[in-house]
Amino acid sequence: MLVGDELYIATRKYLIDFGMRHLNGLGADHICKICIQNGGSCCRSCKHLINGIGCQNRNTSCTSWLCGYLKLLYYKAGLLKDWHTFWGEVPGIDFRKDYTPTLVKMKTHFEVTFMRELGEALANDLKIKLSRDKDNIDFIVLASELDELIDEIEFAKDSDMMTHFIQRLNYLIKDFENFRQAIKTYKLGGR
Repeated sequence: MLVGDELYIATRKYLIDFGMRHLNGLGADHICKICIQNGGSCCRSCKHLINGIGCQNRNTSCTSWLCGYLKLLYYKAGLLKDWHTFWGEVPGIDFRKDYTPTLVKMKTHFEVTFMRELGEALANDLKIKLSRDKDNIDFIVLASELDELIDEIEFAKDSDMMTHFIQRLNYLIKDFENFRQAIKTYKLGGR
């Protein structure tokens, strides 16, 4: 939930640490682990990624970016708009590049949310999906479809098209039983 509108100064390091705490608070690390193991990693071919060790130069751009699965997680948790509003204030974000200054003036802040079971449930459903599929192509394509569809939902706002997009999203994730149960457990409604 967004809080306050007073001006504060945040360091670039704080922004990255905060973003990682927030992602981990929703259990995003469970989802990333599945993607990395199955060829869907957004970090693939990044010059800062060392195989077997991990990222050697995390930045605000990589921290703020959400793949389709993480976007689904944030959307269903009701935190996607807050996430975008927060990172929208951070200057210097570019694809895999970070021109963010050492100190940043910010107005927006939101609390770290602790719903790790939500990300873990989605990760379990992704494991099940991968075990049923012949290869990981559908897994990678679904991430892209979710990414685009959630953007369309956010853009459509309260129009008639939004209802259609939400129905399509619910159809795409109809087999994600663990995730849907976790949404009910947290009483998120999940549109």
